[in-house]
Amino acid sequence: MNRVKDKRIEKNLTQLELANLVGVTPKYIGFIENGERNPSLKVAQKIAKILGSTIDDIFLHSKCTKCTKS
Repeated sequence: MNRVKDKRIEKNLTQLELANLVGVTPKYIGFIENGERNPSLKVAQKIAKILGSTIDDIFLHSKCTKCTKS
């Protein structure tokens, strides 16, 4: 699951407000928040910028701290 909803609420934005700033529909923001859709890189960048965060912080589940050998 991503952190779009948490970050959006922290910024005191509604889905409608975030959607207008990003240039998508509120329904699409809802789909992203619920994990039903993955945004394009361009949309993810816009969301991260508006929410004052990074793509990694919002959309990656955990950070890789180890490399594995084949």
